[in-house]
Amino acid sequence: MTRALWVMTTVAYGALVICAWGFTSLVRDEDVIAYSDAGPLLGPAMALAATLAVGGWIWRAGRLGGVLLSAVGAAASCWFALVLVGAVGYTLTRGSLAWLLLFAGDYATSPFTLVPAGLAGVLAGLVAALAERTRLHGPI
Repeated sequence: MTRALWVMTTVAYGALVICAWGFTSLVRDEDVIAYSDAGPLLGPAMALAATLAVGGWIWRAGRLGGVLLSAVGAAASCWFALVLVGAVGYTLTRGSLAWLLLFAGDYATSPFTLVPAGLAGVLAGLVAALAERTRLHGPI
């Protein structure tokens, strides 16, 4: 996989996260970050962390293949990055360590973390399948 394709795929995933959050927010009629005191940077920081985590798996998928490992690894890494960055960021905002578990517990099963994780798995799996096909049969 070329570096340009990796960058384009990673940036496309970042755009998918924003799009998925927008549609999920519209359908559920609720904010992505339900806490009004979270500040304007928590959501973008979560999206950036998820994008970087998935970008690493896309890079790995393009180099090594392994469709199932890439898909599951990207989905799990994305979910973990969203929950961890969100929990740490909101804990720093609130100044109480209890919010680390409260925020993580609230967002662990939220569609705002599960939908991007699913998209990460699909995208990384597709890139890995394409890389494996290219390795076996030559360029498309």
